[in-house]
Amino acid sequence: MSSLDNFVFEQILGEDSLSKRVAVLGRFEGQEGQAVVTAHRRHFEKDSLSKLLSGSTQTTLDFKNDIYSKFTGTATAELSLVTIDVVFPATKKHIAKATDQKFQMIRETPETYASVTLPYIRSIPAASIQWVYNVLDKKAEVERLIFEDPDAQLGFMLHPDLKWDQVTPENLYCLAICHRRDIQSLRDLTDAHLPLLQNIRAKGLQAIKEKYGIEEKYLRIYVHYQPSYYHFHVHFTHTAYPGGAVTGHAHLLDDIIDNISNICSDYYAKKVMNFHLGENHPLFKLLESASN
Repeated sequence: MSSLDNFVFEQILGEDSLSKRVAVLGRFEGQEGQAVVTAHRRHFEKDSLSKLLSGSTQTTLDFKNDIYSKFTGTATAELSLVTIDVVFPATKKHIAKATDQKFQMIRETPETYASVTLPYIRSIPAASIQWVYNVLDKKAEVERLIFEDPDAQLGFMLHPDLKWDQVTPENLYCLAICHRRDIQSLRDLTDAHLPLLQNIRAKGLQAIKEKYGIEEKYLRIYVHYQPSYYHFHVHFTHTAYPGGAVTGHAHLLDDIIDNISNICSDYYAKKVMNFHLGENHPLFKLLESASN
């Protein structure tokens, strides 16, 4: 698929007025399966503002009161760009993730993890993270690679997340995906993994500073639990970025290293984990059934 030709709209799955994002469900004529298409407005580039705020933008006055005015403007095509992400063919999991949903707080004990969450993780087909292996094997997204440490045990790849336009520094969002394939989530981490965590932290920060000029003090580094996919990865975002590091989802990498180093070597295997989870998530239904 190289364009949106023959895309047939079916329904809106979710929308966010703050981030100017909309996710829709549809299909492509003549092809099997459904598609999830997400569109959001691009950030204004500073170099284009003089053209945007000129006679080339058609305006309609909405109201005027003393010194205050409000207009609706129609910009030229090159100033009205949107970013469009397509998942095709989309699975039920992709559709559920894109659909607006309520979130509940979950209390997961080590026993609940062993009896409910871990069997769920093991039931997920390997094909669901084939895209991760494609990245690690350099079969995809090679042109997006920022940095790689190829070491089999300590190494990782650093890429810009698809949510970042790679233009606005304050929206920086990068992912470090480790080469090891035996770490599924935060629960698996022990003191044996400290060299990996410290390596990701040090070299990830260095690579971002060299590539984008952003210093450590302006970066948040964290791990999600539950993650969106069960291959260990670390998030790097600018401190000005409004999402990602949410209470009940994100755990700062420095705290993870400290907890394992100074409190308990298998801290996260023993910890009661509190996190938010969408009601559409398949794990939510399993945890809900187990608690009844």
